[in-house]
Order: sequence, then structure tokens, then C-alpha cells
Amino acid sequence: MNDQHFDYLDGWRGLAILFLLIGHFFPVPGINFGRVGVDFFFVLSGFLMCRLLFIKEVPVKTFYQRRISRIFPAFFSFIIFMLAYFFLTGQAIDWAETSMAGLFLNNYFPGTVGHAVMPFGHIWSLSVEEHTYVFLTLIAVTVRGNYVNAKWALAVSSLISIVLGLAYWRLFPTQKLEFELWAHSEISAYGILFSGCLLLCLQRVKIPTLPVPVYPILILLGLACYWWSMPIPLRGFVGVGLFALTLNILPTAPAMLKRCLSFGPLKKLGLWSFSIYLWQQVFYLAHHREGLPTMAAITLAVICGTASYYLIENPTRRWLNDRWAKTVE
Repeated sequence: MNDQHFDYLDGWRGLAILFLLIGHFFPVPGINFGRVGVDFFFVLSGFLMCRLLFIKEVPVKTFYQRRISRIFPAFFSFIIFMLAYFFLTGQAIDWAETSMAGLFLNNYFPGTVGHAVMPFGHIWSLSVEEHTYVFLTLIAVTVRGNYVNAKWALAVSSLISIVLGLAYWRLFPTQKLEFELWAHSEISAYGILFSGCLLLCLQRVKIPTLPVPVYPILILLGLACYWWSMPIPLRGFVGVGLFALTLNILPTAPAMLKRCLSFGPLKKLGLWSFSIYLWQQVFYLAHHREGLPTMAAITLAVICGTASYYLIENPTRRWLNDRWAKTVE
């Protein structure tokens, strides 16, 4: 399957990992840029995955093969490497945390919040994505069987996320909501679902090319929702919604803006983003728990992430995709 590639989307992915690294290694008082980066990833996932499933109508089997080849080799290599490191250095391994991460369930079973042993806390966002991919393929199957309308299914699913998020906000204390419940897939999947819903709703709409300042203004308005004193639902639904809207109107954005997002270093960062995301957590914890200097920590995170991309993620992805393509032929 040859899918059209857009360089400016790599740039968006580069912004996502850049925001996350800023949030972890150069925190800005008042705004959690780490969460901003994750939400940038979520809205991009919704845009891309819904494009594959509902516009290009990629077979579900092919969709899963591509997700497996994209995620599993680098992810499980990271898990195995961490287990080997803990074993060889004589550190205690928390098998409960490890198993929950390996099963993509640690957004529901994170271990002791704030005191986790293993460097797998960040896997919560991958868990949300994996759960939502399964949900999207179930919607795709029902859509292809003419049982439901894709736009309505995604719109209703987005609305359910909002209703549940508001209910949790009213029923539970802020700390539990912030550090536990908001990581649950039924809430955090909103960014993926709403972005996909916007994609389908805008398919038959002629989106005008807006002035360049409109796009950064939308991002800044979204960022304003992440200010520490803002209610969590405002961040999680309005802020994320503004990011999703910005992404979905990028295809008709001025060429100058697309060139900025396609800037070489930013695009490369986007290319390496998944592997960097996996490995940055190790050095983020070493920085905050053991005092590893900031520049050393972020440098090692990028080096290990790019090494993982070139040695594991990219070659295994290509090998698996080529192998599965041959079985179809």
C-alpha cells in the first residue's frame, strides 16, 4: 500500500516531540508542554488513521499489519532492553508495571502514581492509541457493512468522551483526575476521535486558504487552555479541539506555512519521534531522580532514540511491510 506522504505532517510530528522534550527537560512554569506534545500526537493519529480507514478504505488486516510493523519492534525492543539493564545492574524489576506496559494497559494500571519503579510511565499514551485503533477498526467494519455512518459514529464517540470527562471532573478530586483518570482511553481518545471526525466532516467542504497568522493564533489559543489554573476539561476538550482544527485545515494552508513545517531538522525530528518518545523517559527520570544534567539527559535521549530508529524501528518496519506485501501478491 503506497500512501501519499506529506512533509508538513512530519513537521507537525516534530513539533509534538519538541513540545514533549521541552516539557520534560526545560519545563515552562504554568503550562505542561509534555501533555501538549502528547495531544499533538493524538490529533495527528486521528487524522492519519481515519484517513486510512474511512477515506482510503484500507483493509483492516493491512491496517493492523502496518500498525504492528510501526510500533511493536521498537516498543518491545525498548521493554526488553530495559529489563536486561535492570537485571544486569542488579535493580529490582517490577513485573506488574512491566506486564501492564507490555499489554498496553498501564493507562488503567499505572502502579504507584509518581513512584513507579520502571521507566514505562509514558506508555500510557501508546495504550490510548492502541485501544483507539481497535475501536476505529470496529467502526470501520460496521461502516463498510452499511450499519453506521462514519461521521456520526465518530461524532457520538467524541461526545461520549466529553460527557465522561465532565462526569469524572465533577465526581473525583483534581489530583486523581489529572494523574489517573484523564489517562484512560475513554477520555484521552477524544483527540484521536474528534480529529478524525473533523477530517470526515471537512471532506466535502471547500476550506479556504486562511492568512498565515490564523494558524499560529489557533495553536496559541489552544495552548492558553493548558494554563495551570484552567479547568482540566477546558484543556482536554477545547484545547485539543483547537489543535485538531488547526491540523485539519493545514492541507489548504499557505505554501509558506507548509514550507516552515517541512523544515529539514523539524521533519527529521518528526521522523525519529516515536523512538525518541520511547527512550526519552529513561533520561527524563535520570535527570529528575538522579540529577543527570539537563543537556546530557536530552542529548542521550535523542541519540538513543535516533539509534533505535535506524537500527530497529525503520529496518524492521520495512522488512515486515515487504514480507506482508509479498504474501498478498
